[in-house]
Amino acid sequence: MKKNSNCANISNIDIEKSAKLLQFAQESGIISNIDDVEKAMKRAELEKILKQHPYKISFSSGRWQTYVQDDTQKSGRKKLVKSTEEKLNIALYEHYKELERSNSLSAITIEKLYPDWKEYKALRTTAQNYIRRINNDWKHYYINTEIIRIPIAKLNKFVLSNWAHTLIRNNNMTKNQYYNSTIIIRQILDYAVDLQIIENNPFSLVKIDGRRLFRQIKKKPNETQVFSKEELNFLHSMALEDFLSNTRLKYRLAPLSIIFQTLTGLRLGELCAVCYNDITGDYMTIERMYRPETGEIVQHTKGYEDREVYLTPEAKKIIRVAKEYQEEHGLNNKGYIFSCDSSPLSGRAVNGLYRKYCDKMDTIYKSSHKARKTFISALIDGNVNINTIRECVGHADERTTYNNYCFDRHTKSEREQLIELALS
Repeated sequence: MKKNSNCANISNIDIEKSAKLLQFAQESGIISNIDDVEKAMKRAELEKILKQHPYKISFSSGRWQTYVQDDTQKSGRKKLVKSTEEKLNIALYEHYKELERSNSLSAITIEKLYPDWKEYKALRTTAQNYIRRINNDWKHYYINTEIIRIPIAKLNKFVLSNWAHTLIRNNNMTKNQYYNSTIIIRQILDYAVDLQIIENNPFSLVKIDGRRLFRQIKKKPNETQVFSKEELNFLHSMALEDFLSNTRLKYRLAPLSIIFQTLTGLRLGELCAVCYNDITGDYMTIERMYRPETGEIVQHTKGYEDREVYLTPEAKKIIRVAKEYQEEHGLNNKGYIFSCDSSPLSGRAVNGLYRKYCDKMDTIYKSSHKARKTFISALIDGNVNINTIRECVGHADERTTYNNYCFDRHTKSEREQLIELALS
């Protein structure tokens, strides 16, 4: 007997309409026993199922039986046998409801799942920049592409591999750009596994020959990434002079924070949020940061792990000077070391001073992040163990420390002399 392909598509429109009517009737007091109504609705659905069921239902040898579609069988069907007609009807109802669910899931695409997944991600992070970056990547790499309209159940290694290689080639991507841009598809497919839409994530099978395909990044010149020793001395003297002569009460302590950052390697958001109660003896615990995009203090660092930073005598002196100034002027700083009011230090004010001092030195602008790179490079120059440096600055992997924060602070003539000395 010919199978009815519409059998699984029990009128969703009718069911949705019925549900709305039921809600209205219940809220209006027209009905009171919801269980009876649900049973009636179920019976109505079962009647539709039985009308569309393509196989004969028969009674033989004291048992009720029929067939249902099963593509795993050679015949394309399997026998369903129950002791009573009611049990058979229940089994048919459950079979078609599961078939309806499976058909619905098999039609889900990345495009349809993206809003739910994004909400799922947003609930699990406080980093608004991360969600913003996801939105930007979605608009740039995914919208209006074919890959997001293919049913997830039909995505396989071949389809995904072609998409990934095309993505890299069309956008001339570096390894990091590729990794960041594919977070969306990788994690949505993981999400689909959790929702039982698919059994495994096929993207895990995609392999990329990075040496051949990724655009290689040339490391930036030392002079653009770190302050030389001479520049650092100028930076300190200008910042101290600025503190002593500055009449802008609100940001009076910002120059001191610049000196402090070069002595501790703190991230800008961490620098803005440091408090006196973070200090224990010669160490400061870094456990929070300021988010300028939202204006809030979050109780974790970028790496979500607290860390201890050693305070040199000079760093402790800067803290003492800041505290004396706040006490002398009776400032309500809420415990923030470099604040002159109840708000955290302004990151914009800090970077504004870096720009001002670089202009005075007639050198390329180096932001607060370059001061962090200078601090790390100085520790490497001083033969501090790389794992100690990694822990101090809050990196998860020493490769990050070496690959992205290690630069030569010597001038060109100093480097030449060191080479000659090493080879003599």
